[in-house]
Amino acid sequence: MPFTRHPPLALVGVDNEQRTALAFVGLLMLFLVFLLVRCFRILLDPYSRMPASSWTDHKEGLERGQFDYALV
Repeated sequence: MPFTRHPPLALVGVDNEQRTALAFVGLLMLFLVFLLVRCFRILLDPYSRMPASSWTDHKEGLERGQFDYALV
């Protein structure tokens, strides 16, 4: 019996449409792993990712909550 080369087992019976779908699923899995790693890094050290200034730095007067004189 002569030795014949066969394609790799993973690609037997896989057409172009299935390869495209598998590539898309692979990219989605990579994106999911990236997001999971990012989320766990934020959960482990949340304050290192925050900017030094906060959203209240640029607000003044009534917007900051100093409205006691406005109630008179």
